[in-house]
Amino acid sequence: MEHFLNMEFVYTCMKYFVLVGISISTIELLYNWRNFQDNRLYSWKVISTRGYFSENNIFHRLAHFLLKYPNFIGVIIFRVLVLVLLVVPGIWGFSQAPLFLALVLTSLLINYRSPFGQDGSDQMSTIVVIVLFLYHINPENSIVAQAGIWFIALQSILSYFTAGFFKAKGDKWTKNPNAVYLIFNTSTYGSKPIAGYLQNRQSAITFLTWSTVAVEVLFPLVLITGYPGMLVFLGWGLAFHLMNALVMGLNSFLWAFLATYGAIIYCCMQFSTYWIF
Repeated sequence: MEHFLNMEFVYTCMKYFVLVGISISTIELLYNWRNFQDNRLYSWKVISTRGYFSENNIFHRLAHFLLKYPNFIGVIIFRVLVLVLLVVPGIWGFSQAPLFLALVLTSLLINYRSPFGQDGSDQMSTIVVIVLFLYHINPENSIVAQAGIWFIALQSILSYFTAGFFKAKGDKWTKNPNAVYLIFNTSTYGSKPIAGYLQNRQSAITFLTWSTVAVEVLFPLVLITGYPGMLVFLGWGLAFHLMNALVMGLNSFLWAFLATYGAIIYCCMQFSTYWIF
């Protein structure tokens, strides 16, 4: 665990975890390239009518050039090349800041082109990449490096708390706790075997539903619980995202939030007076 006191090690963990998630989502985009044609579901001719910018605006003209078909496929391929340069050790002998900047810009372009269907993992991945870009501008600046780690840790903790807080306000999560069963019983994110197992087991449904809300709401306590309390929260988070990836297909959440765990461990070790090595 003492490795997480080293900020360079924390940023390295952050980098490789987030790059795995971004690589998966980028490959998915490339695999579904036909959907971006003008006569398909994600046609830019249709999406561009949202009118965020006037046609005479430079941002509109630039976006129209980069995001129309087939140019957008070129953006995705360029993103793949950037990921290769970042992932392969030793292939980039200079500052990685320009590569992370390219990753930030392509992320913003992709999010702008397809704002629907985005989830918390997309925003978290983009935030992590922005922090990695700022860090690699000058890795020797310990103030910026430490600020970035704390920002990522607090952003991740806030994400868990916010998710739990709004779940707690929903009847299906608290008053009539069967939200987990209802999710598993859907065609999009569900699992027939798990839904079938839970169908007549209300106590298990209540436990899974309430435990999800409770741990998310209490997640900020990870900063002060020390060891081994910290491992309880992070172990739950790992199991939670792993289950969602395997059962619900939400693999991007797993890697996006794992990228923040090194920062959380670092902050726990800095903040808690009860840490035991």
